[in-house]
Amino acid sequence: MITLRYHFLTITAIFLSLGLGIILGGSIGQHWIYEKQQALIVGLEKKYDKALQSNEELKNQLHELTMRIDETNREFSTFVSNDYLPDLQGQQIGIWKQEGMDAKQLIDLFTSVGMEIVEMDQLRAENSVTYPVVFIGDQIPEWATLLPKDAQIHITGYQTPTKQWELLRNIQKLYKSSAGQL
Repeated sequence: MITLRYHFLTITAIFLSLGLGIILGGSIGQHWIYEKQQALIVGLEKKYDKALQSNEELKNQLHELTMRIDETNREFSTFVSNDYLPDLQGQQIGIWKQEGMDAKQLIDLFTSVGMEIVEMDQLRAENSVTYPVVFIGDQIPEWATLLPKDAQIHITGYQTPTKQWELLRNIQKLYKSSAGQL
């Protein structure tokens, strides 16, 4: 038969071993967990630094490619504009732009073929316009109704080199069909 003393010693041994396991596990295990966390953090920091470096390299590549595309577009526009130079050189073109829109690209294009740019902010009734007017933006001013429909060209945004070529061709046709008088 098992005595009460034996039960008491068994239960005491179980609780002592449990307490010792908790103490050892807490102190040694906590250090082990801390080391693993630090290794994980260091690894994540390295990956983050690599991602930042890769992101910066991609930004630089994108900037370089954008610069190359812009340069190619300018070269293409210059190449294309040479074909229109004899017909459009010295001709006038009006440009009206909606607030917030940029007209620099078109001004450069028209200047490259030798056209005289007339920036228009409003049309007065006493002025007779004898040249086409390019309207840049979604809206057009009220005074545009005073112009002949065939003298109005509407552009809503950025012009690719192909669209620039088409625009110059349309302006050339306008001048040829009207013999310079719109």
